[in-house]
Amino acid sequence: MNSPQPPAPTGTDEPKSRVAVNDEAGGSRRSRRLSTRMLVVLRRVHMYAGLFLLPWVFLYGITGAMFNHYGLFTDAQIVSSSPGLLAETAMEQFPTTDALADDVVRALQAASPGIRIERDPSSPAEFVNDIVLQVTNDEIRHAVYINPVDHSSWVSTTERGQFGENDLLPDVDHVSLDNSPYEMARQSVPTVVKEAGLEMVGEVRPFGWCKLNFLARVDGRPARITYVLRDGHVDVAEYTGEPPMTMRSLFLRLHTTHGQPPHWNGRMIWSLFADIMAAAMVLWGISGVVMWWQIKRTRVLGGFVLLASVGTGAAVYLSVVHFYATTRL
Repeated sequence: MNSPQPPAPTGTDEPKSRVAVNDEAGGSRRSRRLSTRMLVVLRRVHMYAGLFLLPWVFLYGITGAMFNHYGLFTDAQIVSSSPGLLAETAMEQFPTTDALADDVVRALQAASPGIRIERDPSSPAEFVNDIVLQVTNDEIRHAVYINPVDHSSWVSTTERGQFGENDLLPDVDHVSLDNSPYEMARQSVPTVVKEAGLEMVGEVRPFGWCKLNFLARVDGRPARITYVLRDGHVDVAEYTGEPPMTMRSLFLRLHTTHGQPPHWNGRMIWSLFADIMAAAMVLWGISGVVMWWQIKRTRVLGGFVLLASVGTGAAVYLSVVHFYATTRL
């Protein structure tokens, strides 16, 4: 006689361990799907941010090189001198860095007889940049660059119209207003300092520049007027609708433009895009690392490259810190 068989388990009677395993597997799949979606979003943001900010990427990259190399995309005429040209000039007697440093120390010692001054032998003397002199008149300027180490030289020629502008009121460079706006601001400083919980530690003096710019007409001619609040200086220049600088200077100015004006204008918008560009560069760095890590076959080589990058960056940072610590610019 056969014993009765237990009833077959139904869906509600499934063992709890199997339900837990299924739930865990489902959660793992959902986690992987979420991770995949996030990576896709990150890649898209990385790509489209790069496409949208492409003009700024090119601008900062190219102008950064232009700062280091004067002849890159220059609007001046550059002529290099022949090797050894200055060998038979006064530059033949030009001192070396160490000789010049010793001369300076001797001059300081003579000016301070009661104080002992001596060079640090562990720190070599170095020139900061080239010697630059100019020959100019109302129409043209020749800027002469002389390397103080190897005595090489070159000349940059610029037309006067490229770095000057037509002054419509050459006899007026300052104006005095009955109610000075700068004086109003100066008198308000103690209130601001007191509100900040600080103490007035001296008299209020000018720091930085604030200018008022506007367009006007001088004898019917369009003019751009700039008024400097701190000292009443004014510039009244002919307005042509073009920037009073060369194209090269304009792009370099865009590279270095910083701060935010108190008005919504083109410069404020540029400042906002500079902030966006800064955030995008950080994003590109982070998203690049994440995307690199997703490709397993590149992890080892990429790790060595990343370590080399950090090490090189640290070495350059310390070198530049030492440069500015020993150099007064």
